Amino acid sequence: MKSLIKQFFKRERYWYFLPKKIRFLIWNIRILKKFKTKNGVYYLPFFAFKDEIRNRIINNEITDKLIFDKIKYFIEPDTIVLDLGANFGQMSILWSQSKPNVKVYAFEASNYIFNILKKNIHINSANVEAINALVGNESNKEQLIEKSFLKEYSTYGTNKINIIQDTKKNVDKVKAIKIDDINFEKRVSVMKIDVQGYDLDALKGSKKTILKHKMPIIFEYEEKFEKEFNYTFKDFENFINEINYKIETKIDEINYLIIPK
Repeated sequence: MKSLIKQFFKRERYWYFLPKKIRFLIWNIRILKKFKTKNGVYYLPFFAFKDEIRNRIINNEITDKLIFDKIKYFIEPDTIVLDLGANFGQMSILWSQSKPNVKVYAFEASNYIFNILKKNIHINSANVEAINALVGNESNKEQLIEKSFLKEYSTYGTNKINIIQDTKKNVDKVKAIKIDDINFEKRVSVMKIDVQGYDLDALKGSKKTILKHKMPIIFEYEEKFEKEFNYTFKDFENFINEINYKIETKIDEINYLIIPK
């Protein structure tokens, strides 16, 4: 019986025998399981069966291999890596182990995912500092964001960050910060930004840090966020020119690598 239940959960087509409300109710059960993989040991939500990032980790894959390899290429010994939107922390942990004396600052807004991130850093003894914050272009401002809950997407990493005003709802209190608010103890060699629509704000809030360290940056741009955040790709291009950078390459459909001119 246990084996049959397990196979039911694994096979995608079986999920759709269940009403949508029931599917998401199951996926949101907050029980963690420890998984031993080729890339480390990770605590992950046991019932989030359709979370692609979770499943790649369990299957001994790198969660986003193209981005991972590109960032790893730029990492230098005795430097800092900035990971804005670290999720469960697999890439942050592996980047910290890629060269001698590398420290990763891993930022995550969701309290639930942040607590998983901290557990994964600890169990892998990684040189990663986890920071529970919404990274953008505002300094030390407390924000209320909707708790991470799988309802539109089946993957925590693609969940949109919703800032809300209603304190009666299920909310996380999180500090909104700028990267420029942080004094880094050594050189930043590379930065990755994946903050679900806040990428332009995160870039703007990092301007002084970028001008000081001149590190390569990978950021996300998705058209679906244009209306909500009131920007177009032209706004990104304007900022890139403002900091005297250029688009080196489009890595995939939504990720861009920029470097100093």
